[in-house]
Amino acid sequence: MSIRRLLRKLRLRFRRRPRTAGDLLPDYGQYLRLQRDEYLSHESEVERWAEGQRRFVAWAFEALPRDSRILDCGCGDGVGLEALRRLGFRDPTGFDLSAEKGARARALGFRVEVGDMHDLGPLEGESFDAILCSHTLEHAHEPGKVLDTFRRALGPGGKLFVVLPYPDPGERNELAHAAKYELGTDIDDDAASVKRFFTLRNWTIEASRRDSFREPEIWLSLAMGAP
Repeated sequence: MSIRRLLRKLRLRFRRRPRTAGDLLPDYGQYLRLQRDEYLSHESEVERWAEGQRRFVAWAFEALPRDSRILDCGCGDGVGLEALRRLGFRDPTGFDLSAEKGARARALGFRVEVGDMHDLGPLEGESFDAILCSHTLEHAHEPGKVLDTFRRALGPGGKLFVVLPYPDPGERNELAHAAKYELGTDIDDDAASVKRFFTLRNWTIEASRRDSFREPEIWLSLAMGAP
């Protein structure tokens, strides 16, 4: 092993654990460029990923009335939106950072808005009944701020359904999963740190499940507490 590689391994081993995405990416413009361009992927092209999304949607949304208004934040190519439509939800709405992925989802017949999840814009006042957020929150720069936008977008009694990669250790993907340290997904403690992130922000965990069909994940069903 070269001296340079050895020094890098030692630096990573003994560095202080980042607390937030800002510790990794203080330049917000760089953060957006990485998320929108470098880490762009097309979930619809990976059948096992798409099937995993359908499994989660069936678990999370089966009991909801079919006239519920659903927002899929981080909808990507529209895999989750299609799964919702298969379950009988007539007009779910999508939101994604990537214009290219948003266009793919629109081509399937869905309404999709393109923008930054830290500010859902006019969607924040639409009073959705539920929000789907799958493999999205770990990409946030400020996950707590994203939860605030969700709170404004949900109506009374609204539900939030979240999928996070878990456990998600190591530095390899930390610029993509920039919120992993703040969310606690890097800590293998039976998801105690992950759950605490939500409960400290007045979200009630109504159900949770670990799954490994497409990769190790945690599924969360959450209800809003008092602001």
